[in-house]
Amino acid sequence: MKFGSFHLLERPFTKGEHQIVYDHLEQIRQADETGFDSVWLTEHHFSSVPYVPDVLGEYGLSTSPYALACAVAMITKRVRIGTAIKILPLQHPLQTAEDIILADILSKGRIEAGFGTGYRKYEFDGFDIPINEKVERFKESVEIIVGAWTQEEFSYQGKFYKVPRLTLVPRPYQKPHPPIWVATRLGTREWIDYAVNNGYGLLSAWAPPHELRQTYNMFIDSRAAKGLAGKPFDFHCMRHIYVGETDKEAQAIGEEAVEYYMKSTAMFRPIGDHERSQMIFGSPETCIQKLRKLRDETGVNFLTCWMTFGGLPQDRILNSMRLFAKEVIPVLKADTARMQGRAAAE
Repeated sequence: MKFGSFHLLERPFTKGEHQIVYDHLEQIRQADETGFDSVWLTEHHFSSVPYVPDVLGEYGLSTSPYALACAVAMITKRVRIGTAIKILPLQHPLQTAEDIILADILSKGRIEAGFGTGYRKYEFDGFDIPINEKVERFKESVEIIVGAWTQEEFSYQGKFYKVPRLTLVPRPYQKPHPPIWVATRLGTREWIDYAVNNGYGLLSAWAPPHELRQTYNMFIDSRAAKGLAGKPFDFHCMRHIYVGETDKEAQAIGEEAVEYYMKSTAMFRPIGDHERSQMIFGSPETCIQKLRKLRDETGVNFLTCWMTFGGLPQDRILNSMRLFAKEVIPVLKADTARMQGRAAAE
């Protein structure tokens, strides 16, 4: 399995805005040093307070994920640096393409380009972009970004964007371009086929296990139709995780802190009952068992770990991350090595 660390930059009013950014950079540096495979940044805009007045803080402060990715590139050595996600409809795709290139160069080819359509209407309103255009704008944006990355001379005529003949400079560090991921909360066949047909990965978030398994099976079918049967691929999901010395400690701390996220999200998308039951809170051994169960039930082999949430104190976050990196990740990776060894021997 692969493991990433997710960084939304939630900001409870008990913490200053600047401190939130600096704390996350410290967490990311630790993730790089202790064995995580990747770190994942995101994008949100404007204050969420008018829409969720019962939450004593802001949902997220990361307004420019590729600017943040440039900073992350300078303080890390090995982790991949992804976006989960960059909201494509909110920015001209050529600007996005250039921002990603600079981050790719500064990281020496460690960027993973995760794209999504967005879902918070007030963010679209702020940029005067109709939210009902988001899917069409998204698909045009991806065409422009990939075309400008890969063609020496590029032009485009679409419904929303018109690009005259031009050449993008500099070019991406990775050839032909950074890996692309498409975000979807629900793994529909339309989005799965879109990802597979274009060679993109799929970022799944809070789907319950039975929906993840359905998505996995559809992914297998779609890849087979594309002539990719039997070839390995990353199958991703995200979970809130808190690791403590004991189950009782971790459960109490995690359950209290995660309510911040639940309240700040419920206004904008359905919150499923499964979300609380699928939180990975516990001692290292309990987290291992829960993740083995998730892996076996769903096919997930790439987990993004949301370990900074709800105003948890920095020392608790760093300790949870250390325990996860030291006690959990090696065991799950050893599982993978054993399974691959058995498969090769058969």
